[in-house]
Order: sequence, then C-alpha cells, then structure tokens
Amino acid sequence: MSANNTDINKSSYIKVIKLFSIFLLIVVIGVASYFTLRRGTFTVGEIVIKGNMHVKGREILKRSGLMEGSSSIFFLENQVAELILKNPWIKSVLVKKEYPKKVIIEIEEETIYCIILDEDGKPHYLSKNGSRIEAGEFIAGLDFPVLIGDGINDSKLINEALLILQLSSKSDILNWNEISEVHLDTVYGINVYTTDGRQVDFDRNNIESKWRKLEKIITHARVSGLEESYINISSEQMGVVNFEMPVVKSGAQDG
Repeated sequence: MSANNTDINKSSYIKVIKLFSIFLLIVVIGVASYFTLRRGTFTVGEIVIKGNMHVKGREILKRSGLMEGSSSIFFLENQVAELILKNPWIKSVLVKKEYPKKVIIEIEEETIYCIILDEDGKPHYLSKNGSRIEAGEFIAGLDFPVLIGDGINDSKLINEALLILQLSSKSDILNWNEISEVHLDTVYGINVYTTDGRQVDFDRNNIESKWRKLEKIITHARVSGLEESYINISSEQMGVVNFEMPVVKSGAQDG
C-alpha cells in the first residue's frame, strides 16, 4: 500500500509541477508582452511600402491590418501578404520585419496587357495571364490592344488571343504596339486589326504555327516591296493575301 501511495504522490507532484510551469510561462510571456508593448520596444513604428504605382499606400495598409503602435511580434508575414493579395492589382507581395520597429511591404503589381470590352461596352484591363484587374480608366490609360466581339466569354478564344499578343510582343514583323483590336468571333474565330488598317484572319487553333506563317508572308512582302492590306491564314496549308496597289502619280510627262 505504501508503494502505491508513493507512486500516487509522485504522480500528483509531477502534475502540480507541470501546471505550475505552464502558469509561470504564461505569466512570463504576459509580463514580457506588457512591458514590450508599454515601452514600445517591439511595436511597429514604421511601415515602408515599395513597388506600388496604381494601388495607393492607404489601401495596402487597410488590407494588411497593420498600424503603427501594434505589436511587431504577434502577426505572421504570410497572413498579412494573403490579405494584401486580395486586391486584383497585386501580383505578388513580400512582407518583412526588421526588428524592432520596422515593417517593409514589397509589392509587385499586375501589368496591363490589353483591354477587354464587356457585353455592355465597358472596358476592363486584363493581365498577361488573362485575369481581370479592374475597369479601364483614363488615369492608367486606354492605349492597349482591345479584345472585342461575341467570343469574349469563350475562355479558349481569349487564351488564343492572348497568345497572339504574346507572340507579337517578341516580333519585329508585327509588334504588339501595332495591334489595335483583336476581334473574337464564336463562328469565325480571331481577326486581328492593326493600327494602320491591316486585317489578319487567324480563325482558331494552332496559333503558333499560323503566326510563323504570318511572319513569313509579311517578310516576303517587304522584300518584294509590297504592302499587304489583308492576310487570311485560317488554313494551315495556304495563306490568302491582298496587297495594296502601288500609288502612281498622274500628270508625269516625258521630256
């Protein structure tokens, strides 16, 4: 019996020690937190935001939940970053603590790649991966290629149109800056219109091979001194091209 009593006493003693240790740890953390916050040793004293152009600093601060005077210990950088990423302009964000008082928020914003016109005719900015950033506005500019037509709700057509713009951004033959409008048609596919009035019909599917054919046609036309007004590369076997007729000045006489 005495051995059993001894074991029980030891077990009770260990439990008391554990409970006391937990209580002491809580007290120490509480006291340390109190004096830390009271003296401002580990409180946020400065918030630095870098890389934002379209998104205002106060919008980023509001989403982050951070404020000067709050604890710089009791928040997780990843959670703050997730809150900021809810703004559609934000592509990536990095939150860093520089103890004891400084927090740095580094922002990478989405790049406007083109504009899509909704069914109601309102413009919206699209990023390179096709995500909608926000409604188009004159402050950020509207001088981007425009996606338009009854196929704007066809995700495959949109992806193919974005691929054309991506290929054009790397091309010296037909550059992104020369593309004015990309018409998306559920029946006829994709038609591209340039700033100087040319039209290129792609239809849909196999966009990359059709783009290579387009570059060959334009290159050959330039070498031959011709100016194309219309190119149809909807067929993978052949291309149809209309050329501008050379302008002949009238009134010229011999001698």
